[in-house]
Amino acid sequence: RENGGVDPRGEKPSGKTRKGRRTAGAVLLALILLAGGAYAYWMLTTKAPPKTTQPTALPAANDLNTDQSERVRGGSDRYYTLLIVGKDVKPNMNTDTMMLCRYDSVEHKLNVCSLPRDTLTNIPADIKKLNNAYASRDGDVEALLDSVEDIAGFRPDSYVVIDTEIFSKMIDEMGGVWFDVPEDMFYDDDEQNLHMAIEKGYQKLSGADTMKVFRYRFTYTNGDLQRIEVQHKLIKACAEQWLQLRNWTRLMPAAKLLVDNAQTNLSYGNMQWYAKEFFKLSTDDISFMTVPCTGCKIRRFAYVSIKVDDWMTMVNASLNPTETPIKKENCNILYQLRPEGSTTSISAANYAVTNGSEIAGGIESFRINKD
Repeated sequence: RENGGVDPRGEKPSGKTRKGRRTAGAVLLALILLAGGAYAYWMLTTKAPPKTTQPTALPAANDLNTDQSERVRGGSDRYYTLLIVGKDVKPNMNTDTMMLCRYDSVEHKLNVCSLPRDTLTNIPADIKKLNNAYASRDGDVEALLDSVEDIAGFRPDSYVVIDTEIFSKMIDEMGGVWFDVPEDMFYDDDEQNLHMAIEKGYQKLSGADTMKVFRYRFTYTNGDLQRIEVQHKLIKACAEQWLQLRNWTRLMPAAKLLVDNAQTNLSYGNMQWYAKEFFKLSTDDISFMTVPCTGCKIRRFAYVSIKVDDWMTMVNASLNPTETPIKKENCNILYQLRPEGSTTSISAANYAVTNGSEIAGGIESFRINKD
């Protein structure tokens, strides 16, 4: 310095002070190098999820002269699809929550579509619900992906199947979530080990209480569909709070919990990519929707039947990862044409499959609920 190292008070720094400054400088330099190394490691290991599947959708007859491979390629580099599944705690391994997501890596938009657990599904099981597809083949994720592909017309690129305990730990890792609980939630079920005593109102929820609110549906007038509405609001509340810059350091430990404990085809690098893309979003960039459907009873079991035309419109507007339109004929959707006249009898004339195939297992394969 111009004053020869003398401070404004006219005192020279002692040797001890100069040594302290050198130590502090060395520590700062080491921190900078460590941060640079961590950033370099992050950049080298972050990878987008692989695009391993092609769409089920076929070209229309009047499009046969179009270069379909070019059309498919034009969509595949932009959109990434992910199936998020929460497993039921019951020993039969049903899936409790299913969400089909499409991320637009160009416009940075995320569409999240809930697939109701009671969705009527063309599977060779006596309970033809979407949440039974996973359990019907003893936890076979490929069976669930088959059913989602049947319904949506394309196979998701990636999947994450996880149980509620890990979700709870992830939410605790993120510091919990503030949420306006819509009504008192009191419920006890020893079979599911589910015990709830959460009062209505705005409050900070722990991971365990968040998952209880997420699963609750016992006093809702619209059952699972109303539960999905609450789930969407809860996810949005999480996004609003976790997108704050101060929470980014918590996201990777939470993602590590997910990868270490989930059934998934995502790598750490893929999760890092999703984490990076997540912080490009605002809550306005996240859209929530539910498969258009209507409730129905089949042999005393509650199902929801897909409204096919409305669903195809939603698929192509918000979920289709390619530029090739998906048509109902490309899907294997089982749906009810008209209600059954009896609580236990069943008629094949009341059902249809969009691609013209048969009901898996035959019309009589539906189980009768004896409760």
